Amino acid sequence: MEIKKQLGKRIKELREQRKISQEEIAEHLNIHPANYWRIENGISYPKPENLEKICEVLDVKAKDLFSFEHIQNITDIKNELQKIINENEDLTRLIYKFVKTLND
Repeated sequence: MEIKKQLGKRIKELREQRKISQEEIAEHLNIHPANYWRIENGISYPKPENLEKICEVLDVKAKDLFSFEHIQNITDIKNELQKIINENEDLTRLIYKFVKTLND
């Protein structure tokens, strides 16, 4: 499963645990609920500034969003990241920024 879908699944999981609606988060992000739906369904990545706001609303750190408990195989994770790095330069930069943020 690709990272975008895993991230969306994780955000949805955390949102539902906190009993927050998609509309509430979309309002906090100042985006249309349909655009937020695209994030949770793994169609779109959140912008870095929206990722930060999602963390605020869910009261989690960025690294918690990327804690994919439902991914067990590290080889699959590495393969998926390598595929992204090879295919999408912009996304590679974004991943790099996220990783740097997690390590700071």
